[in-house]
Amino acid sequence: MDEHEECSFLELFTERQANMGFISNIAGTISDSISSELQDQYLEAFRTDSLGQDMLVKRAKRMNSKGFNQGSNNVISAGSKVIVPEGTYALMIDNGEIVDSVDTPGLYTWDTSSSASVLSGGVKSVLGDAFDRFRFAGEITKEQKIYYVNALEIMNQTCKEYLNVPYPDPIYGNLYFKFRIMFSFRIVDPINFFRKTGKDTSVYDYMGSEYSPKMPFLEVQDHMEEALNLCATRDRIPFPQLLSHKSKLKEAVNEAISKQWSPRGIVIESIALTDLTLDEKSRKRVEQFDSAKLFADDPAALGALVALGLTEAMKSAASNPAGAVGGFAGLGMASTVAGNMGTANAVNPITTNSASNTKPVTGPETCPFCGTPLASQTRLDNCPACYADIRSCYS
Repeated sequence: MDEHEECSFLELFTERQANMGFISNIAGTISDSISSELQDQYLEAFRTDSLGQDMLVKRAKRMNSKGFNQGSNNVISAGSKVIVPEGTYALMIDNGEIVDSVDTPGLYTWDTSSSASVLSGGVKSVLGDAFDRFRFAGEITKEQKIYYVNALEIMNQTCKEYLNVPYPDPIYGNLYFKFRIMFSFRIVDPINFFRKTGKDTSVYDYMGSEYSPKMPFLEVQDHMEEALNLCATRDRIPFPQLLSHKSKLKEAVNEAISKQWSPRGIVIESIALTDLTLDEKSRKRVEQFDSAKLFADDPAALGALVALGLTEAMKSAASNPAGAVGGFAGLGMASTVAGNMGTANAVNPITTNSASNTKPVTGPETCPFCGTPLASQTRLDNCPACYADIRSCYS
């Protein structure tokens, strides 16, 4: 064999080896594709344990080990069963698209899958899928998943931080108080919620903790002032009744955060204000107003208050000789109010003698601040009930 013939033989051998390798590669790819596709044809069943109060979204588990898709974990054969437990939504996802959802518990069959099954009669489709995989070097070109979404009421969402907000009370005026919030929420639109998350999601992942709340929780906090304004101005709820109107408060909070929460498919299910405390000035205003209203509505209560004031004034005047004149002057003023109420007839002469030596004065019949009846033709510095300064009301 001369040098030229040897060279031609080597070229031919190399070319044959290359062709055999290419053919072998094709055969191997087809074999792998068909084997992988057949492994995906065992009918399966999918389920989840209760998601409880910890998980919001969780991918479904396969129940049968023999039917586990060893060729691909992302293929669900047509005819496979899906178990949907109580308090759970199920989402069927085919090639990245949500193709169906279930909100009623029960046993369902996956029949919208793009992967047919030999076991359910889809032979042509299976062979087509195998050659489709061959074109992509044996890799699958489709993906099917089942996700469960929590439909339960998720309880006890709270935070350690106090909120300080004004409350435009319809009776007491602007009050200022601090409080913390505790609320529960529910997923009402699993499709929109999943589109915002797209993966396994825990309650902690979504809401954070009481020491480190995340965006959805912070949004509720940020809209509490708006919600409380609705309670005060629209629903006319006075502060003492605020804690008993939980349904109104829930409606107001949902209305305030609807722009942020509605696109995510979640709503506030219940809400409570905890550790509610008025600041000192607001507390005194509420107490004075409530006392004044009590005396205005009940003359007997006002008479008792005046009588108590007379007794204390007498004791004070008797125990302090230097202040006796001032003490009995105040006693005359109080007895005038008591005389109008018919509770201190014995001291009325003091007022009568004093009034006979002075010019009559004109003033309000009732306190302009609390509505308590006032003595006629007598100038008072303060209301005997709410202690408001009323000197400017006389002429």
